[in-house]
Amino acid sequence: MTPPVRARWPNGRRAATIDGMAPAPRDLGRRTVLAAGTLAAAGTALGCAPIADEPDWRPGPLPIASGVVDGVYNPYGGALAQRIARALAGVTPRVRVTGGSVDNLAQVIDGTASFGFAAADVLARTLDATTGHDLAGLAHIYDDYVHLVVTERSGIGSVEELRGPKMRISQDRPGSGVELVARRVLDVLGWRAGRDFQPVHSHLTASIAMLRAGTIDAFFWSGGLPTRAIARLARTVPIRLLPLGRLGDRMVGRYGPYYRTSTIPNMMYPGTGAVRSLALPNHVVTRGGVDRGLAYHITKVIIAERDAIAETVPSANQLDMHSAIQTGKLDLHPGAVDYYRSIKP
Repeated sequence: MTPPVRARWPNGRRAATIDGMAPAPRDLGRRTVLAAGTLAAAGTALGCAPIADEPDWRPGPLPIASGVVDGVYNPYGGALAQRIARALAGVTPRVRVTGGSVDNLAQVIDGTASFGFAAADVLARTLDATTGHDLAGLAHIYDDYVHLVVTERSGIGSVEELRGPKMRISQDRPGSGVELVARRVLDVLGWRAGRDFQPVHSHLTASIAMLRAGTIDAFFWSGGLPTRAIARLARTVPIRLLPLGRLGDRMVGRYGPYYRTSTIPNMMYPGTGAVRSLALPNHVVTRGGVDRGLAYHITKVIIAERDAIAETVPSANQLDMHSAIQTGKLDLHPGAVDYYRSIKP
């Protein structure tokens, strides 16, 4: 059996093993981040030199399952694709617009996509329900935050004020990752559709339009910070994010350790204050059969190009070397393990 990898990062503390679990960062203001902004700087920032002989990669098309245009997965995928194309000669990334985690995992499993993005709760459910899968992880990249959005003019200040047989709450599309976490939140509250609220099933763009028009009272979203479509809404219609952080223990107790309580910072969206909500990890997922050298170099680009990606996708700033290797129940791809081993001192 291959021994676990232990690495010592820039602050001198020892990271968790690749086979173990490290605590997720508690909020955006308390995390250890990479200092590297280029491929060459990554090894130096971690206190070691890159290995002399890196593996070759297999050229060819590289379809990437991302997400909805107004979310975070899609621009993250676009920024990552640009840097992969520059770094890996002969590799041609193509970003696919999808419905999010559920679609992405389906496309990775059936080979439509070479890799994609997935939230930890959807990924865990897929792993539990799928036999003989070939899924493998490359990195934990950032956390999603659960948004429950209302308008300021509604006067609603807590989730309890949304309870009522006439209150209309959008939970995103049926079967989506957002719908999964929204349904779980409503379940731990003990609410029942039709009795305690009226369910609406519309994607993010439609939900924003309906909230603006007053045809729904609230909508759920789970995504990185900031989600640009919600930022656009807040610039034209004053909004409020309802706190959900007190539900953290109940979510973990009922559904597993994929959820935690964390803070959406003050003014993350125009006019909004700091809000305690729920957060959950996002991972880059591939298949175990994907070329080992290619997986190595994609992982390298994800890690070393963090700062460049963050210029257009602020969520990328959350990438943390302590937690990058923590993909929960999902084993890391051998190529990703090779990369992480290559940068240990």
